[in-house]
Amino acid sequence: MSDGEIDPILPVVDISNNSRNGICDNDDEDYDSEFESNSELDEDDEEDVDEDNRNRSSPTSPNRNRTNTRQRKVKTVNGKKISIDMTPPDQKLHNCRLKAKKLEANKKADKAIHEYTKCLALSRIVYGNNHWKYAESHVNLAEAYLELKDYTAQAEYHSENAKNVMLHGIHTTSTQEEKADIYHVLTRIYYTLGKTYTSMKKYNEAEQALTKSNRIAEERSILSCVTVDQMDEINQNLSLASARLHGKQKKYALASADYDKTLELMKIRYGEDALQLIPVYQEYGRLEQSKGRHANHDKAIEQFLQAHSIASSHYKDGSMQSVDTALSLAQAYANTGQDEAEDSAKSYLNECVANCTIVYGPHHAKTLEVQDELARLLIRTDNQEEAMSILKSSINPKSEVFGDYSESVSDTYKLMASVHLSQGNLEKALKAYKKCYGIETLVLGKNHKKTKESLKTMEILMSSPGMSSKFVLDKADELQKRPRFNSVVNTNQPIGFKPQ
Repeated sequence: MSDGEIDPILPVVDISNNSRNGICDNDDEDYDSEFESNSELDEDDEEDVDEDNRNRSSPTSPNRNRTNTRQRKVKTVNGKKISIDMTPPDQKLHNCRLKAKKLEANKKADKAIHEYTKCLALSRIVYGNNHWKYAESHVNLAEAYLELKDYTAQAEYHSENAKNVMLHGIHTTSTQEEKADIYHVLTRIYYTLGKTYTSMKKYNEAEQALTKSNRIAEERSILSCVTVDQMDEINQNLSLASARLHGKQKKYALASADYDKTLELMKIRYGEDALQLIPVYQEYGRLEQSKGRHANHDKAIEQFLQAHSIASSHYKDGSMQSVDTALSLAQAYANTGQDEAEDSAKSYLNECVANCTIVYGPHHAKTLEVQDELARLLIRTDNQEEAMSILKSSINPKSEVFGDYSESVSDTYKLMASVHLSQGNLEKALKAYKKCYGIETLVLGKNHKKTKESLKTMEILMSSPGMSSKFVLDKADELQKRPRFNSVVNTNQPIGFKPQ
């Protein structure tokens, strides 16, 4: 190599045991501050990590034995012996990644984010500020914030940091596999930014980010080391993110095309009756319902029916998943307004109520939710007596589950009042509205939209002939109806004079 040429060498952090041979540790040394090292892994997680570490060697010290990867020194601090974890940073980084992925799979959001934060610090120690591995740790943390906690501000912050590391750093590659990994990190960065901007309603920025992610994914697909399954996974995620973005933008034709593409890719990858298809079918059905007067109810019912059939084939009757899909299907049938569809909706809702009562019991939030849906359907189909029976029987369970003064109880009283109004019973309707208004005032406040609507309805009912003499809205209204007090005394007549 000539003198004018520069050999592109990546910085390597040597953390092997040989680099510490010159350091002499004194076991009796005292420290100014106390610190303890907590156990890095739970027992189950540590077994998984140890199993993975048996055949793994560090890239910076390939001949390190497993017995030397986790050393512990004992220091004396204020007369107490404290063990200090001497595990090298690269090994701790690997352990934290494994633990974070396992916690994320188990939906333990806070613990998973804690581990991903440790990975971010350790990757900076091992690789430095400008390495693509450090950017990968940023995007891992951003995805965890977005998927597990729906924290869009944190997701945007870490995704932007990852993008800055990738754009301002110099990344050299020696193999196609490493080049594919760098492309994959870039794809994930813009994909996460696209989803984050969609949640933040920054639709133009979201569309630009997803377009960049798609273009980088296409460049990555040219590499020979990238498999078809990997490309299908990326295309599936990008098409689903685009479908959600177009749905928020009310570009229904583009959203429907993206959902069709997503379902096609997922069927190829997972199978026709895979559980992963259920949420996509339900999202597609809700998209068709959201078109307002242009809604395609038949297509929406078809999507919800597909989701329910998959759930019924995988789960037992009465399971939470089958109840949720049946409830969505019943609501789709009820929204059509057709008599036959409403009969189907009623049968599905009765089935859901029976399953929920058996599995959860009558005093469960899910059972009460399904009962409310059934009552609303019965009110729409002019079955007021049956609806009133369900609503009255749900008052006590709702008071036990949600509390006497809860929004759920007030909504029930409002439904009961609407039934009384449809029957022409104004007194009972006004009594129910008064109970609803009292609870809403305590729970939501007088300035809330629902409270104001209830008060307006009560005032309309009070204006009916004969109603104002029987009911008063509150103490202030009662005081207003009293005769005005006159503090002026007529001096022409003596006090106590009684005219004959």
